[in-house]
Amino acid sequence: MLTALFLLCGLLAVQAQIPAEVSEMMRKCEANMNHASGCEYDMNVHVSMMVMSIDMKMVIAQKNGKSLVRTSMSKMGREMTTENGFDGHQSWSFKHVKLTDKDKKKGKEYKDTLTITKGGKAEKDDEFELEFDFDKSYRKATVKQSGRYKVITFSNPVDKDDPKKVTVKVDTEKMLLREVSMKESIAKITMTVTRVKYGVSDNFFVLETSKFPGAVIVRK
Repeated sequence: MLTALFLLCGLLAVQAQIPAEVSEMMRKCEANMNHASGCEYDMNVHVSMMVMSIDMKMVIAQKNGKSLVRTSMSKMGREMTTENGFDGHQSWSFKHVKLTDKDKKKGKEYKDTLTITKGGKAEKDDEFELEFDFDKSYRKATVKQSGRYKVITFSNPVDKDDPKKVTVKVDTEKMLLREVSMKESIAKITMTVTRVKYGVSDNFFVLETSKFPGAVIVRK
């Protein structure tokens, strides 16, 4: 009995390190950025490593379990664009790489591929979804006010494989998550939401293979 009480007290002490206002903000952000009418947001992603940095632009749309993610980036001089979608019945993944002149001189070739999978979401779709349960994934949170924003730093992760610290910036007027920053291994990743739009048409999530001319279509 005493052991159980000690364990309970320990759990309560850990939970108390997450302020109630933080949990409430996370819930409001999740509700606002997963609106029933659909939500579309633009993001800039910056990855900084010791030897290089990568900048990526993303468009993410979600509605009633459907999702569509488009990305564009430049890496080693090559321009890359991707699209990952799920319409409720099938998922698809497309990647296009525009080779450099140097690549072409070396005889390198790249063929676009559109992979369509029946059934559930593609395994990698959840990599592009914004997370809102930091108050459950971390044991501690500190809050700082910065104008209309609140900057929250989460630390002491429940899962040891998660980043040791994650910092989020919340727009307290609109209750939207505007920035997420974390350091994972040797990379520092910062995701900044630049535009939020409510109301997304169901047609936005329809796969049209005609938009990918010349791509090799693989069905699974």
